[in-house]
Amino acid sequence: MDALKNDRENTYFGNSHFLTGIILLIITLFASGVFIQYTQKQVQTVLQEQTLQYQERENQIQNQIDIANTLYLAEANRINAEFHDPLDPVYLVNQLYKLDDSVNEYERNSLAFYCLQGLLLNGTNALPPIKNLLINGHNFHLSLKKIYPSRTLRQEIMTLLISMKNRPAADLLSQLLPAAQDVAEMRRLCETLLSVSDDYRPYCINAAREMYDRLMREQKDANANASEIRSMRSILLQLLQDREFAVGLMKQKAWCKENGKVDSDLLLLSHEVLHDSIVPYCYEAMLYQQENHKEIDPFLAGIAQEYIAYPQASEIVLNSLKSIASPSGRYQFVISLFPIDEDFGGKTGYIHFINNKETDNNNLKNTDSETIQKANDRLLFLNTVATEFGNDVIMLRLLDIIRSSLQHTASTDPGKGEWTVDDSTKEFIQDIMKR
Repeated sequence: MDALKNDRENTYFGNSHFLTGIILLIITLFASGVFIQYTQKQVQTVLQEQTLQYQERENQIQNQIDIANTLYLAEANRINAEFHDPLDPVYLVNQLYKLDDSVNEYERNSLAFYCLQGLLLNGTNALPPIKNLLINGHNFHLSLKKIYPSRTLRQEIMTLLISMKNRPAADLLSQLLPAAQDVAEMRRLCETLLSVSDDYRPYCINAAREMYDRLMREQKDANANASEIRSMRSILLQLLQDREFAVGLMKQKAWCKENGKVDSDLLLLSHEVLHDSIVPYCYEAMLYQQENHKEIDPFLAGIAQEYIAYPQASEIVLNSLKSIASPSGRYQFVISLFPIDEDFGGKTGYIHFINNKETDNNNLKNTDSETIQKANDRLLFLNTVATEFGNDVIMLRLLDIIRSSLQHTASTDPGKGEWTVDDSTKEFIQDIMKR
């Protein structure tokens, strides 16, 4: 009995210790959970407070930015945002009217470029007020030295219209042609309008002629407006291809200078427009130089050789050749008129005569009909030269070499192959070129 009692007591005490351990474990876990939950709440509270602080700071910064932008617009444009649209094109142009030299440079530049940007954003809606601005001739200087040299409001308006790249803007630019302030502005307007449509060419020509006539009337002596007049001729002849203007200059003998000199630049520019019609005027220029005992300018022969089948052109080239006193000079002149293979020592390779196109020596059988005709024209001219210099053995040999080259070019034989010469002929030509 005592043993049973002891066993019961031991079991009781053992169970008591086990239950105590369980209770302690539960208490510990509960306390840990409470602690973790408390810690999480603390961290969450801290994060919320920091987030609120950052958000408040961000709002403050954004408010400062908004206030700064508002102040900038108000200061730069002098407007009341409650009554005006800062991008209204009429208002922007009115702001430009208010700018003059009385406003300090920084303020004038800032407002002007803001207005120009606003006008650009308005697109074609800005064209009517821009037109009024240009018609009124309002202008002043702008300067952003760190970006580009000084410009004017008018130049910036033109740049704005050009950048629009549309027909309505081009139409407005075309209306500016009669009021172009100088030659450079006229050129820029014409180039822009032609890039949009060739339909503007007649308007450009009329305006350019009027400016040219005005410059001629204002010319008081030989030097006044000389560079502007040359530039205007370039615009009319080279850019606008005004054939009527070119013919008028030739009939007026505008190429004629004192003491037998001729205006080579004018004749060359006119050649770009008149082409073969320039020959009679070049012939007239040659006679003028001969009458004044002047050497015939080489450029006259250069133009004439392109139309050597014309009697007057042939005579210009022949007289130019005869006017050269030095025999070696005459030989080199002939070679320059009929360039042949670079192996001879010439400055140019084998070239399709007149057309000035490089030719593949290995594919000459594909010579076009125009080149064949040009070669035949030159063969006839060689006969004239041979008659004129029949007593010059070196000239005759040189002519034979060139004749051989031209006959090969003029040949229609599909199997003619490559034109070649022997070593002695090459040495002969090289010796001439070295003289």
